[in-house]
Amino acid sequence: MGHVKLVVRDDDPYKGKCPYHGTCFEGLCSGPAIEERWGISAKELAPDHPAWDLEAWYIGQAMANVVLTLSPKKIILGGGVMHQSHLFPRILKYMREDLNGYIQNDAVLHDDHYIVWPKLGDNAGLCGSLALAVDALKK
Repeated sequence: MGHVKLVVRDDDPYKGKCPYHGTCFEGLCSGPAIEERWGISAKELAPDHPAWDLEAWYIGQAMANVVLTLSPKKIILGGGVMHQSHLFPRILKYMREDLNGYIQNDAVLHDDHYIVWPKLGDNAGLCGSLALAVDALKK
């Protein structure tokens, strides 16, 4: 889902990092996109840097698309950019604005922990893969 196209914010001249789709989710929100756009690694950006509001706006839009398409009970976002814990409330805000009242689900509308960091952190993908492998071997 990283290559789903996003609507570019009016004040954003950036053409995107993705060589295939430009302004897709990955092209606008990945660590390399942040570094190319701002000339500094995401790890070095202060929490009050304008980059984070823009990132939250795009990630919120992408999560609204996820909600509209899949209707998940919870969204778990990991990866390097999501180490910025201050993004989560902003993403929720922008996702809810983008949904514009269309979804009438208490978790989506009112749960401040609807979008969360994986409990296994950066090991979530690896642990999930191992669990699937073990399960497949048992069958």
